[in-house]
Amino acid sequence: MKEPLMPYDERTPPEPPVYIVMDSNLLIAEDLCGSLQATGPCRVISVSHPDELIRVLGEELRVSAAFLEMRYDQVIASELDGALGQRGARIVLTMGEEDEIRVAKQGWAMLIRPFTEDMVRGVLRPVVEEG
Repeated sequence: MKEPLMPYDERTPPEPPVYIVMDSNLLIAEDLCGSLQATGPCRVISVSHPDELIRVLGEELRVSAAFLEMRYDQVIASELDGALGQRGARIVLTMGEEDEIRVAKQGWAMLIRPFTEDMVRGVLRPVVEEG
């Protein structure tokens, strides 16, 4: 009888990272999704509202990073930090720069607008190293 492959066996190809982009501005969302896709094989899920994000999270077991157009207090109040944390997601806020210290204390990241592709890669680096 042949042994089944273990989930992290070197013969098993790794799952591509899953990124979630939540932004109400379609152009910004498309730009961010394009920057993420340019980093290599991945799956990017784009939503425009927290309600959509909650619905998507019900179907996802693992999320590498979530780019949220939300302020720190909004994430905490919505309890999205817990739902994303359970899936291993690094939270990256794209607004609320005045909360940068509180964001950093949580281990989250800020992506200040206007962002570049290099800035997107910069907030992903820790995800790649940990993952």
